[in-house]
Amino acid sequence: MSTKKAIIIIDDEFIILESLRIQLSRIIDENIILEAASSGEESQALIDEFYNDGIDIILIISDYNLDDTKGTAILSYAHQKFPNSKKVILSGQSDINEIADFNNSIGLHASFTKPWMFDELKESILKVINT
Repeated sequence: MSTKKAIIIIDDEFIILESLRIQLSRIIDENIILEAASSGEESQALIDEFYNDGIDIILIISDYNLDDTKGTAILSYAHQKFPNSKKVILSGQSDINEIADFNNSIGLHASFTKPWMFDELKESILKVINT
């Protein structure tokens, strides 16, 4: 039996979170769990839950600026439990230096500015799913 796989999307803006959820639900396999979190605290709880349940997080897409933390902090937290997961940052007003430092320390699969181009995001996500 293969390990269940999951994708987590994180953004504190409901419209962004819902847009991502709808777009991703159209392109991912129905066997992949798609969960959304609207805060750093909520996303950490999801990461812990999946870790404890033996569900492999293959992709985490996080907004850079959350109300309660930075997306890089959440991706770093996830990296401790799921080092092979792919990490993506979405940003409207990012600190380029911090994202570059994060990319050098842990590695980003991709980063996208808001609003993102769906075709580019789709291509990036499909690469993760199909590897």
